[in-house]
Amino acid sequence: MLKDRKMYINGQLVPWASATVHLMSHSFCRGSAIFEVMSLHKTTTGPAVFRLDENLKRLKRTAALLKMTLPMSSEDFKRAVFETIRGNRVESGFVKLMCYYGTVAIRVMPNQKTMDTCIAVIDPETDMEGEKLPARPELTLALCKVRKLHPETIPIEAKAAANYLNGILSRKEAAEKGAEMGVMLDTQGFIAEGSTESIFIVKGGILYTPSLGTVLRSISRKSVLEVAEAIGIRSVEKRLSPDMLFEADEIFLSSTGGKVQPVKRFEDKQLEEVPGPVTRKIKKALDNIVAGNDPRFSHWLVREA
Repeated sequence: MLKDRKMYINGQLVPWASATVHLMSHSFCRGSAIFEVMSLHKTTTGPAVFRLDENLKRLKRTAALLKMTLPMSSEDFKRAVFETIRGNRVESGFVKLMCYYGTVAIRVMPNQKTMDTCIAVIDPETDMEGEKLPARPELTLALCKVRKLHPETIPIEAKAAANYLNGILSRKEAAEKGAEMGVMLDTQGFIAEGSTESIFIVKGGILYTPSLGTVLRSISRKSVLEVAEAIGIRSVEKRLSPDMLFEADEIFLSSTGGKVQPVKRFEDKQLEEVPGPVTRKIKKALDNIVAGNDPRFSHWLVREA
C-alpha cells in the first residue's frame, strides 16, 4: 500500500505521509518541477531500472534547458534511486524522480538556487489496486484539436510538470470523443505525439515516427527505434501527415509504462490485425530485453553496483 511506502527526500527516506511541501511552494504554484519516470523490472540478479543512465542524462538536459541547478551528480542520483528501491523492497513497477523548488515563493522567480529532490518507487499491483502496466493492452485513439506546444514557446524536450497540461487537455478531449488516448498535431499540422506517448505507424512493413524537433526526446521512442534496427525492421523518422494515420496498417504508442501498446481503433478506422506483425516483433523483442534475456541490450538494465 502507498501509505506503507517510503520516499527519498533530500538524502533521507521518510514515511509516505510525510513527503510534503507547502501549498505556496514555487513548484506547486508555478509548475516548475522537473522529473523522470523509469520502469523497474524483476530479474534473476535483482531489480533493474530500464535505461537509468539515459533518464539521468535527460534530467540533466532538462535542467540545462530550463536554467535550473540540480542538487546532485548523476552518480549520486543513481545511488539515491537504488536506496529508495531497497528501502521499499520493490522488485518491479516504476520509479519517479522529481527535482523541485520546495520553499515558499510568492513572486514569479524561485527564491532557492539548488533544487530539492524526491524519489518514489511504486509497485502498481500492490499500490494501485492491482493495476498492471500497461493498464490497457489495446488502445483507441482520437485526433485532437489541442496542438503540441511550439518549441519556440517553451523547450518541449524538457520533462517539466507544467508541460504536461498540454497532454492532459489532449487526453480529456479524446475521452469526450469516446477514445482512451489523443493524438496531437504540431502547430504546422504534422503528427506530433500521443497525449503523453510517442506514436508509431506501420505502412508496408516500414516503421514511421515523427522526427525530433517538435516532440519530446522520448527514451521509449529511442528504445523502439534501436530495437527495430537490431531486428531488421526499417524505420523512418520524418514529418508525417495525419493522413498516414488513416492509411496505416498498424499503429502503436510507446511510453515508460507501456513499452509497446497496440492501437485497435483510430477515429472510425478499425485496424485489421491487432497487434500487427511489426508491432508483435518489436513488443516481443522489448519484452525479452526487460526480462534480461537479450545480451545485446543487457546494459539497458541497470542494477545496484
